[in-house]
Amino acid sequence: MKIGFIHSTRLVLPWIEEAVSPFLSKLSILHALDESLIVELAKGEGVTEGVERRIVWLAASLIEAGAERLVLSCSSLSPAVDIIAPRLCVPLIKIDAAMIRAAIIASLSENCPFVILATNPSTRIPIQLIVEQETAKLSGSQIRIEEALIRSAAPANYYSGKGHATFVPDWSYRLLDGAFEALNRGDTSSHDAEVVSACEKCAEQGTRIYFAQISMARILPALSTKARAAVNTSLDFIEETLGLSENNS
Repeated sequence: MKIGFIHSTRLVLPWIEEAVSPFLSKLSILHALDESLIVELAKGEGVTEGVERRIVWLAASLIEAGAERLVLSCSSLSPAVDIIAPRLCVPLIKIDAAMIRAAIIASLSENCPFVILATNPSTRIPIQLIVEQETAKLSGSQIRIEEALIRSAAPANYYSGKGHATFVPDWSYRLLDGAFEALNRGDTSSHDAEVVSACEKCAEQGTRIYFAQISMARILPALSTKARAAVNTSLDFIEETLGLSENNS
């Protein structure tokens, strides 16, 4: 199977290559990169017609090259998937969807909160949208909800009625403003230090941590053992994103 990745920055390529390497006996990878997407996104207008047009062109190029499944690796651009995917002949997947789905299930089954850490403010609305979408999907899945409830003894944020179950995940979005400002001025050390500090504090509080951006994975080696165990990135769920697991999108 051929998987096509659509990127808005070359910075994520090493991390994605490392994440997919265990599966290269089952699939091949194609990459399409357009860094002008980031320039457009920086204008603060979200998914514009220009952004949509360029992603469609990249998707079409990958499909023409034989891609059977596409993954958009930019969290901030993920709302484009909802617009474009219905028009394509192959699946187009949000890189964060599997991670957030897992975060919601863990929150329910363990009755514990989770936080999504971000350094780029443009991820706020896209991440909130994915949380809402995945919560809605899981709320409509009676079997998965009931299995989680057996493990969690029905947390307070669970509701049931008329043959269906639903719940509200206990989560928060935290933007590390200082880290973003540091990165913009080229101070990667200060950026990394703030992300590491936030992870350590959340881990001490018993909060599960999920990164809103793949690029934040650069700080993982600097974390303590306890904090590293509490942190997940979207690449930790790459098998599902690639469609290779039983719970694929």
